Amino acid sequence: MEEQILTVSEFHALVNQTLQYAYPEVIIEGEVSSYKINQGKWVFFDLKDSETTISCFMPIYQLKTAIEDGMLVRVKAYPNITKWGKFSLTIRAIEQAGEGSVQKAFEKLRLQFEQEGLFSTERKRALPLYPGRVGLITSAEAAAFADFTKILNDRWAGVTIDHAQVQVQGIDAPKQIVAAIEYFNHKSSDYDCLVIIRGGGSAEDLQAFNNEEVVRAIYASKIPTLVGIGHETDTCLGELVADVRAATPTDAARLLVPDKHAVISSLNETVSRSSNRLLEQVLRLQSELGEFQQVYKQYIASTQQRITELSSRAVSNINTIVTQQRLRVVHQLELIKSLDPAAILQRGYAIVTVDGKTVYDPHQIKDNTLLMVQLAKGKLIAKKVQDDSN
Repeated sequence: MEEQILTVSEFHALVNQTLQYAYPEVIIEGEVSSYKINQGKWVFFDLKDSETTISCFMPIYQLKTAIEDGMLVRVKAYPNITKWGKFSLTIRAIEQAGEGSVQKAFEKLRLQFEQEGLFSTERKRALPLYPGRVGLITSAEAAAFADFTKILNDRWAGVTIDHAQVQVQGIDAPKQIVAAIEYFNHKSSDYDCLVIIRGGGSAEDLQAFNNEEVVRAIYASKIPTLVGIGHETDTCLGELVADVRAATPTDAARLLVPDKHAVISSLNETVSRSSNRLLEQVLRLQSELGEFQQVYKQYIASTQQRITELSSRAVSNINTIVTQQRLRVVHQLELIKSLDPAAILQRGYAIVTVDGKTVYDPHQIKDNTLLMVQLAKGKLIAKKVQDDSN
């Protein structure tokens, strides 16, 4: 049988294909050494233990947690042979392992976020008083989920809870949590609040909520956020950046909704106080109405008396005016009667006219002119004669 001869490139591809088939994904824990960033794009470091060192590589955009030499980390990667014949791990995700490394990364990111203003209280929003629909991000298998939903329903039933199932620890947890936050924010107008909870654990167990990508996703949420991670003494960066921080998952339920018994009691007290105030107002208004009615009656009586007096005075004035006007009319009639030409004629006077024109002066007419003389009881025709006295 003839042996197969491979080129270097073919052998390189065959080995990588074999590695990919045998180990498509591995999770390895070790200490970081020779950490560096090349050209601002690529991250290189070695992962080692007491006996062996493995080279690691990843794009810088996938680095979502702070690392430095000496840190104990856990990486998800796939092995391969580089074109230069060097065995290497291509990193897909990375997280701290061990209390010391977790704490170092926590403090480093905390300082960075504080400088960026992510924890500023000025940007934090208040939660709605009576939320109707809530997006919940946690693991359904965790006790925190059962505790939260039970207390929520006991305190204030009727809230719609849309649950996004995620891992809350482990190297894949940050990616799932970020995806859930983004899912709810795509429908942000449908939700009143976004709740992220997890029960207690070690600092290493809780580090998914210190992940830079998770923290920035909470910061960018268009929905008000409520985050309760671990026990009361635990502090996570995801809590610090949230709009409201809960000490525990059960505390998150208490912060999210009011106690219906307290609300009912408060409403009863309010109704009682309002009823008492309303009764006081009714009694006061009744008293004021009685006083008004008494004043009104006095006013009506006074007004009626005044009207009677004014009416009497008006009638008297009208009678006086009528009498005066009657006397004035009689006087005027007598005056008119005295000026009546017929009355003057009755006293022996006559009216002389020529051709219908009244004669006032005898010199106005010629001698022998016929004159019409109007007497009280008839008319005479006369002729003017010559006046010899002239």
